[in-house]
Amino acid sequence: MAASSFTTFTPKPTRLCFADQSMGSECFRSVSFPSRFHSLKSLESTIQVQSSRLDVMVRAGGTSEKTEVDISLSPRVNSVKPSKTVAITDQATALVQAGVPVIRLAAGEPDFDTPAVIAEAGINAIREGYTRYTPNAGTLEVRSAICHKLKEENGLSYTPDEILVSNGAKQSILQAVLAVCSPGDEVIIPAPFWVSYPEMARLADATPVILPTLISENFLLDPKLLESKLTEKSRLLILCSPSNPTGSVYSRKLLEEIAQIVARHPRLLVRMDEFEPQQ
Repeated sequence: MAASSFTTFTPKPTRLCFADQSMGSECFRSVSFPSRFHSLKSLESTIQVQSSRLDVMVRAGGTSEKTEVDISLSPRVNSVKPSKTVAITDQATALVQAGVPVIRLAAGEPDFDTPAVIAEAGINAIREGYTRYTPNAGTLEVRSAICHKLKEENGLSYTPDEILVSNGAKQSILQAVLAVCSPGDEVIIPAPFWVSYPEMARLADATPVILPTLISENFLLDPKLLESKLTEKSRLLILCSPSNPTGSVYSRKLLEEIAQIVARHPRLLVRMDEFEPQQ
């Protein structure tokens, strides 16, 4: 059963009872609470639920009242499709566990363990007490180190207050989409694309607009096609270079052509999802 969340208010000790249809209508699974105000979150059970409504029996002071709790998901969550990457990864894992030799090409993770120097640094940080909350943007030391890296290796000048550290690319991209997109906006995504892009747009109540690319053009976005598809609703263009999954790299000339088009649409922003080789 999916986790449910609800609150009860009663002047007397309360017992919440969940009907277990597999054991008859008179059988209940119950949880008792001693206080006047109760908040129950993430209650998990092994009961199989066939619909989006859950029968709940609330007993207070010897009286019983049966009610239905709506546990249906929001339209926003229902609009999101399951990750194909995760589905394929799960299938590969199941095959490996069954003894089938598998070459995994689904989840983007290296085929080697975390380098020892990084592992030791993480272990030492825990031992030295670096386990507290940090500033939302990341520690000043980390942001300063990122500024130094960008200056020395990329020739880009930033200050720590212009840097935000996240848990990973997916979090950064999702938060960027949520921050700038409004319901009805369009997010332009060249195909082939990372499967998470369209779902991020849907979580922001925006519409993913997929622009096809050609193998003869090395799967790179055609600037003329881009310009023909832009509307007043176009809010965000997501570019990935080198591309995930094709590996295609946008040249400086092509990026400049795209930039000229973007400059003619002040409401259109660009989200660059970039990879760079490790030294």
